[in-house]
Amino acid sequence: MTADLPKRILYLEDNAMDADLVRRGLARQAPDMVVDVVSTVSEARSKLDEMHSSYELLLSDLNLPDGSGLELLAHVRERNLPLAVVILTGSGDQEAAIAALKAGADDYVVKRADYGVRLVHTLAAALARFRSEQAGKTRLLRVLYAEHNRFDIDLTRRHFARHAPQVRLHVVNDGNEVLDALPPEHASDPPFDVVLLDYQLSGINALEAVKTLRDERGYDLPVVLVTGQGSEDVVAEALRLGVADYVMKHEGYLAELPAILEHAFRQAQLAREQAKLRTASERLRHLLSANPTILYSLKVEGTRFTPVWISDNVTRVVGYTPEECLDPGWWLAGLHPDDRERVLADHKRLFTGHSLTHEYRFLDKSGAVRWVRDDMRLLLDAAGAPCEVVGSWNDITSSREASEHQRLQAAALTSSRDAVMITDLDARILSVNPAFTEITGYTEAEAAGHRASLLRSGRQDRAFFEAMWDSLRRYGQWQGEIWNRRKNAEVYPQWMTITTVRDASGTPTHYVAVGTDLTLLRRTEEQREHLANYDPLTGLPNRVLLGSLLQHALEKAQRQHAQVAVLFLNLDKFKTVNDSLGHASGDSLLLGVTGRLNQRLGGRHLLGRLSADEFVVVMETVRDPSDAEALAVELLVALDAPFSLDGASEVYARTSIGVSLYPQDGLSSHDLLHRADAAVHRAKERGGNQIAFYTSDLSQRARMQLDIDAGLRRALQQGEFVIHYQPKADLHSGCITGAEGLLRWMRPGQGMMPPVEFIPLAEKNGLIIPIGAWVVDEACRQIRAWQDAGLGWMNIAVNVSARQFHDEELERVVAAALQRHGVPARLLTLELTESMLIERPDETIERLQRLKHIGLQLSLDDFGTGYSSLAYLSRFPLDQIKIDRSFVVDMVTNETSATIANSVVDLAHRMRLKVVAEGVETREQLDYLCGNGCDEVQGFYFSRPVPAEEFERMLREGKRLSAPADSVSVQRSC
Repeated sequence: MTADLPKRILYLEDNAMDADLVRRGLARQAPDMVVDVVSTVSEARSKLDEMHSSYELLLSDLNLPDGSGLELLAHVRERNLPLAVVILTGSGDQEAAIAALKAGADDYVVKRADYGVRLVHTLAAALARFRSEQAGKTRLLRVLYAEHNRFDIDLTRRHFARHAPQVRLHVVNDGNEVLDALPPEHASDPPFDVVLLDYQLSGINALEAVKTLRDERGYDLPVVLVTGQGSEDVVAEALRLGVADYVMKHEGYLAELPAILEHAFRQAQLAREQAKLRTASERLRHLLSANPTILYSLKVEGTRFTPVWISDNVTRVVGYTPEECLDPGWWLAGLHPDDRERVLADHKRLFTGHSLTHEYRFLDKSGAVRWVRDDMRLLLDAAGAPCEVVGSWNDITSSREASEHQRLQAAALTSSRDAVMITDLDARILSVNPAFTEITGYTEAEAAGHRASLLRSGRQDRAFFEAMWDSLRRYGQWQGEIWNRRKNAEVYPQWMTITTVRDASGTPTHYVAVGTDLTLLRRTEEQREHLANYDPLTGLPNRVLLGSLLQHALEKAQRQHAQVAVLFLNLDKFKTVNDSLGHASGDSLLLGVTGRLNQRLGGRHLLGRLSADEFVVVMETVRDPSDAEALAVELLVALDAPFSLDGASEVYARTSIGVSLYPQDGLSSHDLLHRADAAVHRAKERGGNQIAFYTSDLSQRARMQLDIDAGLRRALQQGEFVIHYQPKADLHSGCITGAEGLLRWMRPGQGMMPPVEFIPLAEKNGLIIPIGAWVVDEACRQIRAWQDAGLGWMNIAVNVSARQFHDEELERVVAAALQRHGVPARLLTLELTESMLIERPDETIERLQRLKHIGLQLSLDDFGTGYSSLAYLSRFPLDQIKIDRSFVVDMVTNETSATIANSVVDLAHRMRLKVVAEGVETREQLDYLCGNGCDEVQGFYFSRPVPAEEFERMLREGKRLSAPADSVSVQRSC
């Protein structure tokens, strides 16, 4: 801006304070400017007459003591002094400002509070405007002037010669001469700039001449029409034909004419420039629409960017319209979230480096991710402040993907386990991958330049290689097994694929060979075959190989009329070891068991492993079944001693053994294994660590089990289950406090079936889950029914099986039953066994806490028969403990049982738990329990389990337990 300021100005101001204020402001903003201050019009005239050539601009106040600033302006313009003029006006004096501009002022400034700040910019703009107009006046304006009146012609010439010397008139007298003066076809550089026509021309009139120039010859020269008379119709027609202006011949019209001609010429120039600009813009728009590069500009506001313009081709690239892209939040919303922090940090560098090129991901309108290269340039204003950012976007998704594809190909080549070798057409090695070096021993530097025959082993003859090259020439590929030689001279088999590489014209350029070392593959196949037939942990024959070896032994026995015994071993409670000590300890135990079995067998018999805790021994020469029994006893003895795991834990791995014999129990390996498995289950049912032989009754029992299984599935659907209730009585009051609900199966045609005959099977086949849910629901229904019958709320306990306890739906099933029948949760007790709780203690505690959150009562059943840790027991949120009937039966006669029972009562009370004794069948047992602080009892002494109707009758009759002989408690009313 400083270069456009006037170097010296004359400042006319009669107010000394205003003059000083302006001078100080200009000195601060434009220190190189010289300001001469005068206070009267006469002083200003004198200065201009003396040294007008020294000044570039006159700054004058409007109202002065000896005249007006407009008078001084007229003085300057009449003498054609080369000065820009700026008039200072008072606030709100709009008419004075307009008068100043009409009189030829280049600009004006209103004296407001901040006018001193704005003044320097106004002076620069006025000087630039004045210089531009002066430059226009020095250029000749060529005018084709058609006039039939000689007097008007002479008058116009003399006026222009004096007042508008830059205008050159070429005079013709009629319309035909106008047409003759211009080339018949539109020229790019016509001989005239403006056409000035008198309306009344001889030959053809002015409007017809204009029409011919416009429509027939295609001229766009500006035309000014002059007439001494006319009508509105003439004016309308003239404007329709594109006449630039219309002037009536009134007094003083010649003074206006130069400016009108200049204006018409400028307007025509402007129209041409606009047309060119439109053409260029349209061309640019077409170029941009075909160009993948998106252009844009942003306005800088502090450190924020606001979109101002974006090219139309953005729609083709990312799917958004330019209008959508100009939304202030559009770009940030489309920026990939993972790139946002990095890109915004890059923008800060733009303010220091003034340019930035970076790449990031952007989401197009369809949501697809595109990679964009963004080139940004920061523009500064005249004061050096950031004002605008111009930039370009290029969609580099394809190149990125191609680069990524090449990178992945290179990575695949580098990381491939197959050797890759690239050669020229003479089979000279050009490049190899790391796997080539690993397989052959040759580095790339050692192999490069050598022929591929460097690897030849000599095992293939000349005919082999001739066939290979023939295949490459005919088909462009060869594939097969080849023997090569490593750097260390080791010969190895390799599966090789060689492919011909061709250029774009199809001409062969290279060969690529990919080879797989079959040494590793064949070694892997051997390992796979071993894994397919042998147990990976113990190294024993697995189920597949064992079955094959057993079948081979049976065929041999058939030929020799001999017997074969199959001993099926199943470790007792192996799952407990796995769950409590971990799988690593379980594996150590299995290896220990394998070692002892192998040591005892001494290679005399075949040993195999079927599954996690199942082993099989095959005896090929059996004279008598007692031989198999004797070996089974030896194996039990071998496993009787404890196993030390990791030098710390000691565990027992006792086993159950089932025995089947050939040919008595079966003729195939499948039958013998199946029947030995059935026998081992009988051994487990007897308590484990036993031997059981397969007999025909086992098959009969298996058929019965199948029949029960089918019956169970029907029983739940057909309502064959019922609950019998065994009352519990309080030892102090004798009152019935609740009952244990016990499941019974009323099987059609067979009567009532006890739980021991169907519950284990239901556990095994999973039916225990829906059966258990039915028991919970039926118990809740019965509690509600007794309450509705006026018998009060009664607590009912139901047994929960291990499978039901670990089912994820248990809490939901219980809560739903309570809600369905409107029963308070405290009236339902779940009885759980020790063995169930100690399998996974941490999970058990979480499950128990969830059940307690519902509000249920929890009872530990059969306490003392398991191996529960007191540490865990203290963490279980229990409400009561039930002494197992095995201790209750013997406690009167067996001191150990009595001690255990007393300890249970004492322990439970210390833990603030209620104690219930089950299986109380005699008066002696009742008296003992009462004397040792037991809380409640149940058993045949008081009542057997009875149907709901009979239990209801007992409640109505107020049946109660008679007080023990030595009891001093008061029998209260129930």
